[in-house]
Amino acid sequence: MRNPTMKQQLKVLVVTFAIGPLAYWGPGLLKTVSELEVFAVRNVEVTGIKVLTEDAVLERLALGSFASVWGDADVWRERIASDPMVRTVEIRRRVPSGLLVRVEERAPVALAGTPMLEPVDAEGYRLPIDPTLYRLDLPIISSGRAVPEGAALFPAEVRSLAAEVEHLLATHQDFAHRISTIRWYSDGVVAVRLQSPDVDFIMPVHTTGARIREGESALGHAMQEGAGRSPAEVDLRFAEQVVIRGAAGSSSASTFSAGGR
Repeated sequence: MRNPTMKQQLKVLVVTFAIGPLAYWGPGLLKTVSELEVFAVRNVEVTGIKVLTEDAVLERLALGSFASVWGDADVWRERIASDPMVRTVEIRRRVPSGLLVRVEERAPVALAGTPMLEPVDAEGYRLPIDPTLYRLDLPIISSGRAVPEGAALFPAEVRSLAAEVEHLLATHQDFAHRISTIRWYSDGVVAVRLQSPDVDFIMPVHTTGARIREGESALGHAMQEGAGRSPAEVDLRFAEQVVIRGAAGSSSASTFSAGGR
């Protein structure tokens, strides 16, 4: 794109400063000024995208050949926000002929069945991410609720579990990255199965990272005493106690205080 001449730059400056008074004195005059060729959108910068491509965003933007930088930004935002991968979008004008589009994409936190496994974000939105193009090493949400065909959102049961995965990522990231599956155990209580060791953590929703670390410490003690064998459950439902239960079919259980045995 060629650089504007000094005369063109002066014209842009004069017209830009005139926009405010024109908006006051007459919408018709403002429309006329905004349609000047000097304000035609020639450059669009898109930031914040990882999964989406710039071409995909520009296609949603659908500016057309004669779009003015003074066009309706709310309409532009709505067009881009209609993409299921977009969480928020901000558009800024770069007078005379540029736009800056800042996109916040929806981030996958887990996989949920439709019945095929599909990525889901923390708010429960289905994300159109091709697993053949992106490596998605994510927890699997276990749920018996069917997803309506074509629905943008998963059922409430799945959405709540997705929000719990996001909570665990924020409070104890290492623990969250070792989750194999997550499911409802009872009302307000989840069962989180780890990949290594192969054990279920039974805990109320929004359990703190400190409390989970108490469970991990008790699990470590139990595995030492059991010659490295992994128990079936680490139960964090009881205040200041951690209950370790043996493998399936075993009636053995050990109770640890929050600070140790």
